Amino acid sequence: MNIVDKMKHDWNERAQHHARFWIATEDYQTEEKFSQSGKATAQALLATIPVPPLPSWKVLDIGCGIGRVLKALASHFDHLVGIDVSSTMIAQSRQWLADYPHIHTYETSGVDLREFPHSSFDLVYSYVAFQHMPRPVFEHYLREIHRVLIPDGYLAFQLPIGHFHDVPLEDTIGIRSYSKQEIEETLRRNGLGFLQHPSSNNPEFGEISDSHSHRFRLAQKIGPIGPAISMDWGELEQPHFVSQLDTHLYGIYADDCACAGNYQEGIQTLQTLLNKNPANLEGRLRLAALLIETGQLPQALVTMHEIITLHPEYEEGPRTLRQLLEKCPNRHPSRIPSLSTTSKHSPVDTSQDTFALTNREYSTIKGDQKMHYPPTDSLVSQI
Repeated sequence: MNIVDKMKHDWNERAQHHARFWIATEDYQTEEKFSQSGKATAQALLATIPVPPLPSWKVLDIGCGIGRVLKALASHFDHLVGIDVSSTMIAQSRQWLADYPHIHTYETSGVDLREFPHSSFDLVYSYVAFQHMPRPVFEHYLREIHRVLIPDGYLAFQLPIGHFHDVPLEDTIGIRSYSKQEIEETLRRNGLGFLQHPSSNNPEFGEISDSHSHRFRLAQKIGPIGPAISMDWGELEQPHFVSQLDTHLYGIYADDCACAGNYQEGIQTLQTLLNKNPANLEGRLRLAALLIETGQLPQALVTMHEIITLHPEYEEGPRTLRQLLEKCPNRHPSRIPSLSTTSKHSPVDTSQDTFALTNREYSTIKGDQKMHYPPTDSLVSQI
């Protein structure tokens, strides 16, 4: 498996779970809220362009998902195209955009724009997509963007810029951030350059360094680039790598389900997470707590047995297991299956149990509504 295969696999898996959630983690709950978030992003994009955009412009969205922003731009442009690495996202986009025949979406490789000829677009944009791409993939896209833009065409994109930060190549959702010098040099190598909005009276508008910003950056096709570079997307060293951000967001979605009373969906989400990352203690504790809270004691018993098997350092585990056995007298310890003591993805990095988010797009802490699970032994005692 190479990075092209892994990006396609991982984003299909996320889209199959809940496409709207993985596109807009804070605005996915209803179609109306999701649609409104698309309108806000579209307005931010239009405000970034330094000249009045013409309806005749041909516009490309890289990483379009199901078409959240494309739908909001439908009244502004006569020809809109969206691409995504995920076939599942594109399949759902056909339904989301069914009323807009001038919007076309396509599944692509996730690393190039080979479907489009030279000078095809007046404007290319991308929102919260480049930040997830490995650096070689992002730079290859810039080269392709230069090719498909008309002379002096615009690129509007979101990217954390400030302090350098990288994650493993195999991480298909982790946040990458760029220093100001790095992004300027990367754009320049690919015939692109930053623009400052000419109508802005704000002297800080040209300052692009803000590692937490989700505003659009504006670049323009300014010159030629060097000879084409052949990209060899070699085999990955860790093809089954699970991102810390994946783990965190699956947990957040499960919490949201529990807060809304959708316990079974929360349980299924945690089971999906544990299939991907069997050694995740936090996810397994969340699962045990939900199973206990919903009275599914035999399943909770299995989960607690897995916890003490995989995490013998977790001191509360044996005590909770004993309490559950008292509630389930027909379940002898020797007959409890251990579902996850071995995994096709072993070995698993248990250091991924915690993750400190620094990016507000994924800052899904919901204040007083954040789900806090009580200790599992206290839940058992309440049964």
